Amino acid sequence: MKAKPYISLIIILSVLFVSCNQSDQNEQIDTPVSGKDTVYVEDILLPYFSAAKPRYDSVFEHADITLISVNARRGMSLLFADSANCVILSRDYLQDEDSIRSALKLPFKQIEIAKDGLVFFVNTSIPIDTLNIMQLQDFVNGSSINTVQKSTTLDERLIIPSMQSSEYAALLHYFSIKDKPLPIKTTIMEDRKQLKKHILSNNAIAIGMMSDVLKDSSVKPIRIGYIDSSKRRIPPQIVHPGFIVQNMYPLIVPIFAYMKNDKQNLAWGFATFMEKDPEVQRILLKQGIVPTHARYNLIRED
Repeated sequence: MKAKPYISLIIILSVLFVSCNQSDQNEQIDTPVSGKDTVYVEDILLPYFSAAKPRYDSVFEHADITLISVNARRGMSLLFADSANCVILSRDYLQDEDSIRSALKLPFKQIEIAKDGLVFFVNTSIPIDTLNIMQLQDFVNGSSINTVQKSTTLDERLIIPSMQSSEYAALLHYFSIKDKPLPIKTTIMEDRKQLKKHILSNNAIAIGMMSDVLKDSSVKPIRIGYIDSSKRRIPPQIVHPGFIVQNMYPLIVPIFAYMKNDKQNLAWGFATFMEKDPEVQRILLKQGIVPTHARYNLIRED
């Protein structure tokens, strides 16, 4: 009878030993090139990275990465809640997120994979091709859009995908004054296909990402004139990824892989492969976004 507590202790220690061994094995399995993990990808970016993932799978046969679609705000929330090792979003931190990260000294890491651009667009029947950045600034901050152009009467509301989207985050980044809320009136349409359908039958302006808008010939991106950092006036250029490459588009949007720490685990391995592999870069460029670290040979068309 006295031996029973001793036997029980042995059993408990054995279970703990097995558990520790399993934990150690899991740690060993989760390397930059092997293991299993989930990467949360912003909904608008998911088709692009899904197209690139077969390249990754062909190189790393012992790596099992699952891509799951989220909106931008939800993806960041998962990172802050310690529920994700990696999220890929087409935006930087929002002000509140950056404040929390700094205050709590969270060890998040960013890897910039590519760039996109915020685009204002209308349907092709509207005779507006260009606006300058000051006109857009006035519109977003409460002035009537019809005071800055005379060719047609436009809806005073800006059509946006969602306040959870990266498009809206980019709008805040480029047009908010002293971090105040934007006074512009908006109509929110969560489904981007429905948003474009609405634009086709209304005299309205919407925002979208260049990579997505340029795929649809039924809508027209507005060319934007601006003044660059050297105070040089840049005339409106055709809306094209080539001007992102040259850093000559005024509303460039970064695409970051966010990781909850700087540990070189499977999520880190996936993000760095998306960042640096030449074949992945080719695929992402074909999808319409501009890989940050690729080499480009630009040929100007007359």
